[in-house]
This record gives sequence, structure tokens and C-alpha cells, in this order.
Amino acid sequence: MICSYCGTEGLEDTCSFCGASINIKRPKLKEFVVLEDVEKPFNELACFHTYDLLVLLRLVRKERTKAYDLMLTFKKAGESSQIDQAMVNYSEEQ
Repeated sequence: MICSYCGTEGLEDTCSFCGASINIKRPKLKEFVVLEDVEKPFNELACFHTYDLLVLLRLVRKERTKAYDLMLTFKKAGESSQIDQAMVNYSEEQ
């Protein structure tokens, strides 16, 4: 059998070169990854390809950055007298 990770031929259940199990299939790349995939349980995320997980991490970080920037904007706006404190508190909670 041929190891799906390193391509080495082996006769055993584990690869003699990298130690990976030969019987396990490598995950395939998905066509696209969406932010809603973050809500999936760990067992499903474990079946994702490494590249797909990196793309998902980039999407989550981008969303977190947008939320943080929005919070800073509302915090700065709360210092002005045009927006009341209740609106600032609500925006920080969201």
C-alpha cells in the first residue's frame, strides 16, 4: 500500500517512513468554506483539510477584527454627547 501523506510504499498498517496509518484517507479540499462552518462540532471539523481550517481561521479572525473595530468606534462615540450611554452599552454587549 502507498502512504497518502508521504507516498512511501509499505506492507504494514503504518508507514515505515512517517508513521502515519495507511488505512486512513486524507481529507479532501472543499470548494468553499463559509463562516457558519465554525459552529460545527469538533468531530466534523477534524475531517476538514488543513488548508480549509486555515481559511476558516482567517474568516473568524476577520470577523473578530470587525467586531473589535466597531466596539472601539462606539466607545469613542460614547465619549461625545450625541449618543446616550444606553446605546453604547448595548453596542458593547453585541
